[in-house]
Amino acid sequence: QGVPPGLAEEVLAALVREGLADGAGIVDLAVTPEQVAALGVGEDWRAALAEHLATVQRAVERGRYSNLYGLLGERMTREEYEHTVQNRILVDIQGEDILLQIFTCKVLQQQRDHEAPFLEFIQRVCQRPAEAGGGTRPGCGGFGIRNFLTLFLSIELAKAMADRSRAREAGDAKGEGEAQRRMDLFSRQLEESDPLLTAISDAMRDEGRALDALLRAAPHDPEARARAEA
Repeated sequence: QGVPPGLAEEVLAALVREGLADGAGIVDLAVTPEQVAALGVGEDWRAALAEHLATVQRAVERGRYSNLYGLLGERMTREEYEHTVQNRILVDIQGEDILLQIFTCKVLQQQRDHEAPFLEFIQRVCQRPAEAGGGTRPGCGGFGIRNFLTLFLSIELAKAMADRSRAREAGDAKGEGEAQRRMDLFSRQLEESDPLLTAISDAMRDEGRALDALLRAAPHDPEARARAEA
């Protein structure tokens, strides 16, 4: 947004040519603003890139974690976004609360092709409403519902993107088209599922707020406290 039509496509093509993005358009996490400024775009686009350089640099920077930024906005700093992506941490939100989730490789695996358990680590960063004193608190209820479906779809999307890149490199137009159709399908499923998952997440958030309100209304009532802290 805010740049001449065609400039974004030219910048992406230059990023791919210079090894700063892969064939699927995924930008290298280590790309710098200086590298963006020095991109070898076509002669017809050099003036436009110079004029809109700050916008292009910001778009490329956020393009490294665009899905996360769309979900969290300014809740994280650039360094936190980079750290999250580098460590392949899954993220979800419910209201102002953030869920961080990561899985280990398989453990206690006797042979490479055998099934084996893995460990899951979850951290919740939870915000109290201002009227409840603000600040963070642990154990802010169960949330992360987006992650279950998003994890599956993201894995399949990544496989399709890899298949498209391999087919493109091999000159297999049929295979590339098939992979692209899979990418479109999984991307569409991600988009269509988000509103439903958001509605569920919002309902869970509202339940938490209602329980907080119950506790504030009857702070010395054992039943109210038990409900709020359950």
